[in-house]
Amino acid sequence: MERNTEEAKSIDRRVRAILLTGNDSVLFIKRVKPHKPTPYWVAPGGGVEHFDNDLYDTLERELTEELGATATVVDTAFVLEHEKAGKQLEEHFFICRLEDYDLSKRSGPEFDDPARGEYIPDEVLLDDDALYAINIKTPEMRQWMVANLDYLRNLQ
Repeated sequence: MERNTEEAKSIDRRVRAILLTGNDSVLFIKRVKPHKPTPYWVAPGGGVEHFDNDLYDTLERELTEELGATATVVDTAFVLEHEKAGKQLEEHFFICRLEDYDLSKRSGPEFDDPARGEYIPDEVLLDDDALYAINIKTPEMRQWMVANLDYLRNLQ
């Protein structure tokens, strides 16, 4: 019996919210890291934990942790499978309508360690120019948003 010496890579599942504000804009998190010359923007979200029941629970938990936010999932946008830093990632992007957020309710290790930098909520217009003016960490998300701007604006 021949053994396969290559270990199967586990898939790191994550969720991300394309968080519509109702003001023809989307809420990103602007990341400013020490020792990095320029900031970048990310969609709120994060990794699935063993105690999460499903992707929706993960999304709700992550929005609460990162923004103290409540939101309603409106639609599934897309799934992005890629490799980053040696990890196989499967990121599920959901279109969400922001109900409310309160930064005083944020929690998590990222807010306890100043070395991790700043996590600044930033509303960005649903506009080609505005989306291309910032350094969005996931270029595939920007491409999807630009291709679906009319749809996203109609969901506001």
